[in-house]
Amino acid sequence: MIGWVLLGLFLLFFPYLHTWPAASSFLDSVDNTTGLGIGGTFGVFQMTTLGVWLVILTGLNILTGYSGQISLGHGAFVAAGAYITAILLDQTATPLVVAILAAAIGTAAIGFAIGIPSLRLTGPYLAIATLAIIVSMPQFLKWDKVSEWTKGSTGIDLPSADVPTFLGLDRFMDDSQWLYYSVMVPAVIMTVLAWNLTRSRIGRAFIALRDSEIGAQQMGVNVSLYKTLAFAISALYAGVGGGLFAYTQDFVSPDSFGIFQSIEFLVVIVIGGLASTLGSVLAAIFFVYQDGVVLRLAELIGFPERLRWAFFGVGLILIMIVAPNGVAGLVQRLKTLRPATVLEMLRQARPSAMISRLRNHPLAERLGLGRRDEHDPGDEES
Repeated sequence: MIGWVLLGLFLLFFPYLHTWPAASSFLDSVDNTTGLGIGGTFGVFQMTTLGVWLVILTGLNILTGYSGQISLGHGAFVAAGAYITAILLDQTATPLVVAILAAAIGTAAIGFAIGIPSLRLTGPYLAIATLAIIVSMPQFLKWDKVSEWTKGSTGIDLPSADVPTFLGLDRFMDDSQWLYYSVMVPAVIMTVLAWNLTRSRIGRAFIALRDSEIGAQQMGVNVSLYKTLAFAISALYAGVGGGLFAYTQDFVSPDSFGIFQSIEFLVVIVIGGLASTLGSVLAAIFFVYQDGVVLRLAELIGFPERLRWAFFGVGLILIMIVAPNGVAGLVQRLKTLRPATVLEMLRQARPSAMISRLRNHPLAERLGLGRRDEHDPGDEES
């Protein structure tokens, strides 16, 4: 309980920490040393960005981590939410809250519609189908028939977010601090809602689907309904995150969300931890501060920054071997560390055990890359 209170106080006062004499020198020195942007106005903006990605990655974790459906096209839902919000803000007098709610409802409807034809697809086939969505999305946004609203390749420019003058808020905070609260409040609310959702009847149905669709059906779970519902909820979160992205960046274009970013979404939630709220938080932290970390590693070990994707690939493989449940799962194991646990970890450090865990990782199995049963009838000659 004390930890939650301290976390709440940290998030509440974070935009003002760099103005406190006791903390300003420390934060600025950390910022200048690592390039992670912890102190000053830039640090506040990075924490604001963290709130945006937390919403987006939480939605993807609900779809992939809890319901077990691999999506490589999550960026398409984010782009849809960003464009719905940007169009409403740019061409109408729609308030921000209403625009983001419209983006959430619109992307949820799109996700539900896409989930229907995907019912018969699993594993790599579903991943390829979702990949087709993100590949075609930029071309659709540049289409002449919709360029009147989307502005084609040039994208949509939005006015910068200013502190509202009502209640005298402009006397207590600047624009960056107002932007922080505008994003972090809905991010915290939606994270808490996701945490409660995964512990509800719907969340238990998602987990049953992930573990075994046949078993879930025998338990009375409506497989078709809950698979499409998972897509809808994930898309809703992506829509809200996309709307917040457009609001914070003041700009959105067809190139804002591409195939590599969608793959990166999947990579970071595996590193953070699938089927874990803490994993989504750690994934968002890694996603925001990865550039500073890679830059620091490049300076320390001579790692070329241009090989960032190689760094991701190596990190993903190591996490799948050492911590199959991600960093969040590793944290949970460390909390219950005992001598017997240490011996078991050393035993599992053998190369053969590592390869076995890599092949039996849930993500590898979902993509059809896991170990097949030695008695698989498909291996037998007819």
